[in-house]
Amino acid sequence: MTNVAPVRVGFVGCGEHARMSLYPSLRSAFGGSPSGLPALVLTQQGRGQPPLLAELVALADHKRDLAERVAAFHGVRRVYTDHVTMLEAEQLDAVVVCMHPRRQAQVAIDCLERGVHVWVEKPPAETVHEARRMAEAAERTGKHLAVGYMKRFSYPYQRAKAFTQRPGFGEPSVFESRFTYGRYPVDVYHFLNGFATHHLDLPRFFMGEIESVSAERVVRGIGLEGYALSLRFANGGIGVVNVNCLEGEHNNWSERVAVTGVGGRVFVENWRRVVGFLPDDPQTYYWEPEDIRPADDQNSLAIHGCVGELRDFVESVREGRAPACTIDDGIAALRLERATALSVERGARVSLIEAGDDIA
Repeated sequence: MTNVAPVRVGFVGCGEHARMSLYPSLRSAFGGSPSGLPALVLTQQGRGQPPLLAELVALADHKRDLAERVAAFHGVRRVYTDHVTMLEAEQLDAVVVCMHPRRQAQVAIDCLERGVHVWVEKPPAETVHEARRMAEAAERTGKHLAVGYMKRFSYPYQRAKAFTQRPGFGEPSVFESRFTYGRYPVDVYHFLNGFATHHLDLPRFFMGEIESVSAERVVRGIGLEGYALSLRFANGGIGVVNVNCLEGEHNNWSERVAVTGVGGRVFVENWRRVVGFLPDDPQTYYWEPEDIRPADDQNSLAIHGCVGELRDFVESVREGRAPACTIDDGIAALRLERATALSVERGARVSLIEAGDDIA
């Protein structure tokens, strides 16, 4: 694959998440730097230069001054104020879209219909209907449509998932997760959609398909609410999810995921520390990132999955394979969001089969 030309990528969006997390991840994700000290030494000796998988050739944002500043900082040569003009002017292979979920669907569809592969930030849309429109466009055009659920690509959750697949862990049977966020802008986002979406995706990532949900909601003021979800999985397992925006700051200190098999169990504390146990094994599995080391693979953007999700996308384009996280995964999270809202409204357990309509 080293002789394949780099994937030509355009970027739509210069918002806070794009500026803070995605643009800075491109250097590592696109293969522009060595990873780890041994690779760095080889590179300095003139050997082991990593292949360039992709290059960012243009970006678009409706705020030109912001787009020009981002472009100058990241060395992007061409700037546009709308994505359609960029698509018409550039010969792109793929586009990264990072916008409000309300706006992403049509932008992604525009890109797909112009013959480019698309990576879109999570959640892909605000409704199941809009996400299905995106999926239909991807199928119609034969292009990849990846969704950026970065926690799937983060080192802690990937290691925990791998631990559940070890011999002796047993079939994953009980899932628990907890996530908190501070007060949110209710006129801009829905809490479940805009902030809790990862914890609507992680249960399925660890346990497989979800059959039904029973949900309760508490409200303590504007932008102050919490949800308790009881899940039933297709493999017969069960799960509980607590997501709320009642605890103020320092929310990462209140994130926890636990998976219990049949004898085995694994915990992820604060999206960082992984602790696992297997029956008949006296040793405790323990992992925590060595982020004190000055290496790209220990950068927080790599540890927490931003580099991995973008690298997987460009590799999928180069290799002609499906990305690891697709629009189908995005639709599944939106269906759980919809089923949760229906369960709260009805005061009853709701099958995800029922959750195909838009959230009113």
